[in-house]
Amino acid sequence: MHATGIAANLIPMPLRTKIECPHCNADLVVKRGGVCPGCGARISEHVARVRAREKRIEQIVAVIGTVLVVGVALVTSGATLLEGIAAYAIVGGVMYYLARRTFV
Repeated sequence: MHATGIAANLIPMPLRTKIECPHCNADLVVKRGGVCPGCGARISEHVARVRAREKRIEQIVAVIGTVLVVGVALVTSGATLLEGIAAYAIVGGVMYYLARRTFV
């Protein structure tokens, strides 16, 4: 496989949150002047609320992740390599569990 084939298979970044119209559940992927392209309902406030909620979730996950990484580093500073790897794996699992909705 050549470089363009590999690049075509990669997930685009940043990941976008899927926002649906609260009235008809149509995917809102294009800015259409604050109205749903499917049913014409006003969606500006809905989109703003969803984006604000996602931003709060990202901030909380970042703070919790930072605290956990610092805590694990302090706790495992005298541990063996395998104990340190296990501790980081556990913390990674906890972070995934807490933030699983943001990975969908």
